[in-house]
Amino acid sequence: MKMITRLAISNNKKNKTRSILIVLSIFLTTVLLSAIATFGYGNIKFQRTNAREFYGSYYGSYAGVTEEQIQEMQKRSEFDRIGRAATVGTIKNERTISMVWMDEETIDLANLQKQLETGAFPKAENEIVGQKAMFERLGYEDAKVGDTVEIPFRRNTNETYQTKEFVISGILSQTMEEQENQSYSAYVSKDCFESLYAPEERTYSTYFSLSDHVSVDSSTLEMTIKDLAKECGINPECASENSYFAMWVLDPGMEMIAGCAMIALVVIFFAVMVIYNIFQVGLVQKIQEYGKIRALGATKKQMKKLVFREGMILTILGVPAGLVVGTWISIAFMNFWFKESQTFGDGVQVNMISIPILVLCAAAAVITVWIALKRPMKVISRISPVEAIRFQGNQKKNKGIRKGKKQMGVRQLTEANMAMNRKRTATTIISMGLSCVLFVVAANFTGNVSTRYDARKQVPYGQFQIDLTYSTSDTAYPENNLDAILKDNPLDEELVEQIKDISGVTDVQVRYMMYAKDKKGNLQSIGVLNQKQFEDEAYQGSLKGTVDYESASSNDEILYGWSYFVEDSGYKIGETVSMNMANGSGEAPFEGKLAGAFGSTNYDWCITDKTYEKMGLSGKSISTIWVDCRPQDCKDVESGLQTLLDKKQHYQFSTYQGTLKTSESTLGMFETLAYGFLLLVGLIAFMNMANTMIISIVTRKRELGVMQALGMTNSQMNSMLRSEGIFFTAGSILVSLLVGMPAGYALFCYGRDHGYFGLDVYHVPVVEIMAMVVILAALQISLSFILSRNIKKESIVERIRYQE
Repeated sequence: MKMITRLAISNNKKNKTRSILIVLSIFLTTVLLSAIATFGYGNIKFQRTNAREFYGSYYGSYAGVTEEQIQEMQKRSEFDRIGRAATVGTIKNERTISMVWMDEETIDLANLQKQLETGAFPKAENEIVGQKAMFERLGYEDAKVGDTVEIPFRRNTNETYQTKEFVISGILSQTMEEQENQSYSAYVSKDCFESLYAPEERTYSTYFSLSDHVSVDSSTLEMTIKDLAKECGINPECASENSYFAMWVLDPGMEMIAGCAMIALVVIFFAVMVIYNIFQVGLVQKIQEYGKIRALGATKKQMKKLVFREGMILTILGVPAGLVVGTWISIAFMNFWFKESQTFGDGVQVNMISIPILVLCAAAAVITVWIALKRPMKVISRISPVEAIRFQGNQKKNKGIRKGKKQMGVRQLTEANMAMNRKRTATTIISMGLSCVLFVVAANFTGNVSTRYDARKQVPYGQFQIDLTYSTSDTAYPENNLDAILKDNPLDEELVEQIKDISGVTDVQVRYMMYAKDKKGNLQSIGVLNQKQFEDEAYQGSLKGTVDYESASSNDEILYGWSYFVEDSGYKIGETVSMNMANGSGEAPFEGKLAGAFGSTNYDWCITDKTYEKMGLSGKSISTIWVDCRPQDCKDVESGLQTLLDKKQHYQFSTYQGTLKTSESTLGMFETLAYGFLLLVGLIAFMNMANTMIISIVTRKRELGVMQALGMTNSQMNSMLRSEGIFFTAGSILVSLLVGMPAGYALFCYGRDHGYFGLDVYHVPVVEIMAMVVILAALQISLSFILSRNIKKESIVERIRYQE
C-alpha cells in the first residue's frame, strides 16, 4: 500500500505540468463550489437571523377583534403570544397621521423598539411618541423628549376634532415607506385609549405568534390563521399573515438552495470534463510506464489504486486552498452588498462560515475528481503489459495506403498534428466551447438588459410620476380605501393645471381610474386606458386571452389586470362580467365580456377610454400624473411639484432619474455575480486547452527537435504553436456561438415574455462576445509564447535525445 502511494507521489512529481494544471482545476472548482455554497448559506442565515429585526416576529394579525374574541384566542394552545393594538384616531393634518396604541407584547412582536431613537414608549395618559417629521408637520420644529405639544385629533370621521395636550416621551426614526409617502403614526398609552373609548366601544387588532406544535410554512400559514380565526369567532377576511417572516423563518429557503444546487451541478459537470481530459491526454505518454508496472506484477486493482491516488493527492493540495479563497470571496461580496443595501444595512452580522457546508463542498470536489478518474482507472487496469510496452503513441491502420505530400510547411504540420489526435482535439474544443456557451447565454441575457427600459416600466413617461395610493381592504381605516379617496381625489384637474403652470414643465399626461365591487363584494380598482397606455401594458407580455384595443373598445370588453391570478378571481376568460362602476362623482352599471388579461398592471381590471365614454359618467378620477421637463430643469420642477403636493395626501412621488439609478445598481450587482462565476468556469476550461497544448509539445519534443535539425526555424515553430492555439480558440468560439446564440436568444424571449428585469428589444451582444474573443486570444497567445520560450531553453540535441 505504501509502495503504491510512493509511486503516485513520484508520478505526480515527474509530471509537474500535468499536476499543476489538475491542481489549478481542482482549486478553481473548489473556489466556485465554496463561494456558491457560502453565498447561499450566508444569505439564508442572514435573513433568518434578521427576519425578526426587519419584519417582526409575529406570524399574523387580526383586525376588528373584541375583548371576548381575544379571550377565545387566549384559551387556545395554538397561540403562543398575543399582543393588542388599537386605533385611537387621526390627527388633523394635510398628511395621513394615525394615533395608535400598542401594548408591550405587540411592540416586541412588531419590533418597534428598534425605531425608538430616544426616550420611551408612552406610559402615562398624556404621553405621545412620534417622528420628528411628524411633529414638524404639526408646527413643532426640533421636537425633543419632554416637550409639551397640543394635538388636534378625532376618533373617527363622524366626530369633530378635539385638542389634547401631550408630553413627548420618545422620538421615532422614519422608515423608508414613511419618507416616500409622508404618512406617519403617533403612539399613545393604554390609559389614553381607555379614557377615550368606553369598554363596549373598544375593538382591537391582535398580533400573535403560534406555538411550536403548530406545523406551518409560508404556503400554509394564511389558511391556518384563517381557520383559527373561525374557531375564535373572528372574520377570516380580517386575518393577514406576516409574509416576509414566513418566507425566511418558516421555510428553509428552498428557492435559494435549489438555485445554488443547480449552479454547483454545472460547475461539477465542467470540472469533471476538464479533469478527465487532462488525465486522459496524459495517459498517452505514460502507457509504457504503466505497462512496466503491470509487468512487475501489479494487479488490476493496484493499477486502479495508483491512478486514483495520483488524483487524490492532487485533490488534497487543491481543495483546502480553494475552500479558503472561495469562502473569502463570497463573504467579502456579501458584506459589501449588505453594507450598500438600505434595507439590510442595519442588520445583525452573522457568521457565514459553516463547517458542514465546507465539508460538503470538499466532498463534492473529491467526488468530482473521482468521477473524472473512473475511465482512466478503467483503461489503465485493462491494458496488458505486452501491449503497453509495445505502444508507440497514436497508431492507426491505413489499410495499406500511405498519404504523403511533396512539400510540408507550417500549416501542413499543424493540420497533421490536429488530425493525428482527432479525439483529443475534439474533446478539448467541445469542453472549451461549452464553457464559453455559458458566457454567451449569459451575455445574451445581461447584455440585453436595458436599465432605461426597466426604469420606464416604472415611470413610463416624463421625469416625474405622481401615483394615487389607496387600499381596497382597509377595515381599520376605511377612509384609506379607494372608494372613499376618489370621492375627494387629491389628484384632480385643478392640480394638473397648477402643474402645467410650473416654470420648466413641457408636458403633463394623466391616466384615469374607477372603482367597483366584484361578485364577492370585494372593492376593485378599474384602470381607464387610452390606446397608447393600453398598448404599452400589452407590450409587457404574459398575456392571456384576447388583448386588443380596438376589439375591447368596440365590444365594450373588460380585461383582468394580472394574468397569473385571473383563475383565482372567480371569473373565467370569455365570461360576462357585471358590476357597478363609479368614479367618485357618479355610478353606472357595466356589463361586458372578460376578453383576456394583462401580464401585470396597477389595477385589478382595465377598460378602454372609449368604453368609459359610453357609460355616460360626468367627470374623471385621475390615478396617475406624469410630468415632463428638460433634464436641466428637473431640480426646479421637482421643487415646484413638492410645494404643490405639500398639502396633499394619498399619493406617491417618483422620479425617473431615481428609478434609473436603482435599476443600474441592481444590474451592476447581477453582472458582477454572473460574469465573476463565468470567468472562473472559463479558467477551469482554459486549463484543458493549456494541458492539451503542453502535452502535445512534450510528446513531440523529439519530433520538434528533429524538424529543427532539418531546418525548421524558431519563428516557424512559434508560428506552428500559435496556429494550434488559434485552432483551439477558433473552434471553441465557433461551438460557443453555434450553441450559445440560439440558447441565449431563447432565454431572452422567455424572460421578456415573463416580464423579467429590463428585457425589451433583442440585439446581438457584440461587445460581450468581442471581449470573450479578446480574452481567449490573449490567454492563447500568452500560452504559446511561454511554451515556445520553454522549448528554446533546451538545445536541439537535448530534444532529440529526449525520452518520454
